[in-house]
Amino acid sequence: MITRRGLAALAALALLAGACTRAEGETEVGAASSPEPAPDAATGTSAGGGDEGGSRLDRGGFGELEEVCWDGEPGESTEVGLTPEEVRLGIVTDRGSAERPGLNQEMYDAAVAFAAWCNEHGGIGGRQVVIDDLDAKLFEYGQRVAEACQQDFALVGGGAVFDSQDNGARVDCGLINIPGYAVTPQARAAELQVQPVPNPVYSMATSGYRWIQEAHPDADRFGILWVNLDGPATVHDQVVEVVESLGFDVVFDEQYRPIGETGWRGYVQKMRDQGVEVFEMIGEPENMVALQQAMQTEGWYPVATHLQTNFFDERFVAEGGSSVSEATYMASVFPTFDMADEVPAMADYLELIERYNPDGKVAMLGMQSLSAFLLFATAAKACGDDLTRACVIEQAAAQEGWTAGGLHSPQTPGNLEASPCRLAIRVTPDGFAYDEEMTDPNEGIYHCEPDDVLELTGDYGVPRPER
Repeated sequence: MITRRGLAALAALALLAGACTRAEGETEVGAASSPEPAPDAATGTSAGGGDEGGSRLDRGGFGELEEVCWDGEPGESTEVGLTPEEVRLGIVTDRGSAERPGLNQEMYDAAVAFAAWCNEHGGIGGRQVVIDDLDAKLFEYGQRVAEACQQDFALVGGGAVFDSQDNGARVDCGLINIPGYAVTPQARAAELQVQPVPNPVYSMATSGYRWIQEAHPDADRFGILWVNLDGPATVHDQVVEVVESLGFDVVFDEQYRPIGETGWRGYVQKMRDQGVEVFEMIGEPENMVALQQAMQTEGWYPVATHLQTNFFDERFVAEGGSSVSEATYMASVFPTFDMADEVPAMADYLELIERYNPDGKVAMLGMQSLSAFLLFATAAKACGDDLTRACVIEQAAAQEGWTAGGLHSPQTPGNLEASPCRLAIRVTPDGFAYDEEMTDPNEGIYHCEPDDVLELTGDYGVPRPER
């Protein structure tokens, strides 16, 4: 039996200044105390780039996006969470969980920073952005959705591990969602929702596996280790379908305990005995650290390891140390943090957090959350004076080649299409590195290949969408 604490141990599998509290869970964010960026000694420009007029953020732009937020004279509205003075946006996280304190904190931190910056530049057509902190604490997702239905214009930039717990209440109350991520099949396929970086149920990118095949053409014996819970189980089934379609032979397929697992050496010995050459774990960085430490002890590693991007976490490298295999890869739609010099939007993300929420956490899920807020603002601007939930969700879905100003690879916002554009990240004992040779970029820093997206044929528990 998996206990409440045991479920909490799986939480990370899904994957994730100037504020004054007005009421419980409600934050109105300004930017009066935001510091100016330090000028670059060589160029005289600020850290975010641009000319003597200041950084892109100073001018209201982000990466390739200009005038993200704007002033105006909004009128009355009958929409929930929308007045002439403010627009209330709810962000769901699990950051207050007693079992996993701070889970997805980076998403809330990005929301606070975005709102402070946006309000400094006029808000959403003159309406100040108010962030409602909807902390699901892992097991209270349904309650938070019920609150949002009564107070918020939209959910934006969030994500929760058990995001099907509302049993459709969000859709029933007409609340739109532009999430940072979605986990369960039910949430991934939900209506009134547009994912900026889609995680569809019946479509999956195969880039990482193809790259490993090209680098190691004789390695075709595949092993996978996972835990049996709704979200991870779906990822497991998707991975197995993908690798088998590519010609891998799955020779090892086992589950580990969700909490208190100590038998890592036993799994390593089994994989070695069964001739596993390419391996994937569905889990948390801490578990992969323990497994690779067991591999180091046994003196055996697979030829290559493929990981999902929730492992794009500094804890993995910091805690793994010398046990981290340099043949560990992931395919990502986001560049690495050390690429800020060549990716202006990455520089802007780092500057945004440093200036407007200096105690905020910088992480990949923070960038996913920010992409959602930028998409919301872009869609709202397209709606003009006719700011309604229906218009915002329609305009969000209408964006083509969405990159959040260059923060990530081109996406088709929605719930249906995985992006064919990714780059290869290699994990080393020193950190995460962009592997340009493996990526073989053909569109900027990314490799874009439509054939790398596989339409899945398995049954994943939700109706197959009509295209």
